[in-house]
Amino acid sequence: MTLLGYIMLPVGLAGLFLSKKWLYRLFVFSTLFSASSAVNLGESDSGSAVQLWMFFGFMWLLRLTLDHLADLSFTIDTRILTPCRWLIAFLAAASISLIMPIYIGGRLLITSPFLFDNSETPLYFTSHNFTQLLYLVFGVAIAISVAHFNLRNEVRHETERIILISAIFISFWGAFQFVCNVTGIPYPDFIFNNSGSVSGKGFLETLNGVSRISSVAVEPSMFAQSLVTLLPLTLPAWLKRGSVLSIQIDRASSVFLILLLLLCTSSTAYLGLFVFAALLLPLLLRTRITSMARASIFAVIAGGAFVLLMAMAVASSSVVRDVITSGLLDKSNSGSALERLMTIQLAFGYFQKFPIFGIGWGSATSHDLIIKLLSNVGLVGTLIFLAAMYYVLRANWRALDGLTGDLSLSRSAWFMSLTVFLFTSALIGFPLAFGNFWLVLGMALSTGWKPETFRESLIAAA
Repeated sequence: MTLLGYIMLPVGLAGLFLSKKWLYRLFVFSTLFSASSAVNLGESDSGSAVQLWMFFGFMWLLRLTLDHLADLSFTIDTRILTPCRWLIAFLAAASISLIMPIYIGGRLLITSPFLFDNSETPLYFTSHNFTQLLYLVFGVAIAISVAHFNLRNEVRHETERIILISAIFISFWGAFQFVCNVTGIPYPDFIFNNSGSVSGKGFLETLNGVSRISSVAVEPSMFAQSLVTLLPLTLPAWLKRGSVLSIQIDRASSVFLILLLLLCTSSTAYLGLFVFAALLLPLLLRTRITSMARASIFAVIAGGAFVLLMAMAVASSSVVRDVITSGLLDKSNSGSALERLMTIQLAFGYFQKFPIFGIGWGSATSHDLIIKLLSNVGLVGTLIFLAAMYYVLRANWRALDGLTGDLSLSRSAWFMSLTVFLFTSALIGFPLAFGNFWLVLGMALSTGWKPETFRESLIAAA
């Protein structure tokens, strides 16, 4: 057990018996801390970690289960029933895919996903497949529970406040890490970067001599994804339609988050910012915030200002110049990029051999989203997953209106957040073991319904 584990264990146990609300708050706040472990298991090269969000999430689910047992109530609210069925269908497809490693029985050789390691291992069903399925079961349960818990405006708004505060905190910690990298001050990784997983050492990464920023995440790309997917929460403050914390704090937070995204030398950050900007115009038009002419002018001015700001920063600071050069110009030649491409190519080869159900959930490594799904659950599981995501996004898009109420503001934010998350996951794979994906998905589930449609369904049922 880690130092954080010893501190948080009594807190979690106390929450289990005393306060479901505080358990939930701690779970939400810790979802961005993917490098922070409560317990480390196994050796360093093959070890795994029980992340803080997993611990608090499990305790919260346990408390919910005990409450439901007491009330003898396990139904899913009709407002989120259909998308939850899609998620459960994907879970079933992943479970069925586990027959594939049993069927293959060692006839397929799996090449090591690490660069310059050409070792091959025969594919058999192992405990790893079952463990990966448990991660998925846990994540789906979290997403459905988050959706159910946030159907009320006051709870949803509190969740948004907590997660934005968490994003601000990890941004400050990332800025502190950047200062340590520049000044040579020893970085206290033992506080939040204590994961025993081999993938949790992102704070040690460098790119062409430039130390990268991962903050409390396992690697810079995950840190970038955490920040860029929460930027939409600050958008209402700029539109003067509302705020999460306050208009001034939300605006300052968005500027600070963008600064850290530019400094973290992650292609995920740059792709996420591009997707966010590309979504902004249709969102403003859909919600009738602006006209096409005004939106186009705003886009040109904002784009020009961004280019001018970056040019001034590069010209005036050698540190910024090194960061931008490493992150944009030299990234394609890095070992990280080559390893990602190698895993995608290998996984696609596995899919070609077994296209229907893949080679079994948890059997193939691929640093992207689509090929990861195709190789592990085949066409069947991939199509179900994409259908589930499409349903959630379409439901939120159809329900978008003029951004005049709490639900409308939340809907626009979580629609953009989930969209950005899915696009950035195309670069870093299925975010199975990280809490921010399941939180974002759950929040998007909770906003994808229309109050008038729900009332009509209640009247029809009566």
